[in-house]
Amino acid sequence: MRKRRKTGNIILTWVLFLLLVLSLTLIGLSIYFEQVPDKTADLVIKKINGDSILILPSRESMIQDINKKDELIDSLRIQLKELEKLKSHKRALVNVESGTLNMRNKPLLASSIVAKIPDSSYVDVLYFDTHYFYLNGKRGRWCKVKYADTTGWVWESFIKIQN
Repeated sequence: MRKRRKTGNIILTWVLFLLLVLSLTLIGLSIYFEQVPDKTADLVIKKINGDSILILPSRESMIQDINKKDELIDSLRIQLKELEKLKSHKRALVNVESGTLNMRNKPLLASSIVAKIPDSSYVDVLYFDTHYFYLNGKRGRWCKVKYADTTGWVWESFIKIQN
């Protein structure tokens, strides 16, 4: 009986030792690849199976990419504000059957209404959105306008550009 216990204890000790070594190896690889352990384990299993491995970029390189894109966005915002200051806006006449045109905070139907522009009023067209959408079966885009010191978005088919 004692031999069985000793043999059982030795096997259990080796199994625990191997689990410890595997765990430490996995943790080391996780640190090296800068990924969470479960993704590192997937990489190891793929390597054992002979599958190709896609190594994700490091956290630092992803942060650098995000910072570059943020700088580009900030630069474009500054350029847009400069273009708005040029005041080379076109005038447009509001043309709606309902009596008033809703000026929205953002170029979305669900966006809040910041002003109601009366029919036959003039607005300054700041610029048009670059994306086209369909509203009531008609293709169009949002237009950023200024009316009575308020800026917002209106649907382009409800205004007529003046020469």
